[in-house]
Amino acid sequence: MSSDKIFEIPIPSDNDGFVVLKCPICSEKFMIQVQDVNDDSLIDVWCPKCGLKSDNYLDDDVNDLAENIIQNYVADLLNDFSKDMERTFRNNKNIQFKGSKKIARESEMPIGRKVGDFEEKKYLCCDKVVKLRTTTKFEGGYCPFCGELVDGD
Repeated sequence: MSSDKIFEIPIPSDNDGFVVLKCPICSEKFMIQVQDVNDDSLIDVWCPKCGLKSDNYLDDDVNDLAENIIQNYVADLLNDFSKDMERTFRNNKNIQFKGSKKIARESEMPIGRKVGDFEEKKYLCCDKVVKLRTTTKFEGGYCPFCGELVDGD
């Protein structure tokens, strides 16, 4: 039996089916379609602004929620362990154990839909659509799917 615990965090898409990603290198936010995120053939994603690849494009909201979920899971484990220890040593004359106050849980606010100054841009090299910030769209940059340098609109 595996001791790994898997947590699922739903990331909502906008009305057009795009989810927000954030480059950990330059902090540029952009949106790609849900089916592209779930596409197993898409191995690498390039930032449309700086053109660099990263393993993790999760937004700050997703990271914060993940941390809160994990902290709450550990808090529950420790609170349950403390309660079990009290029960185990309740009638023992040699060992006394009194648990401290319970560890408080963090709030797990669901991630809201993202809206902002994003415009659709079609990358002809890969025949895919991405939503970029307006300034990034006009500046030009890189295709998130193949990394090719693309002129702005």
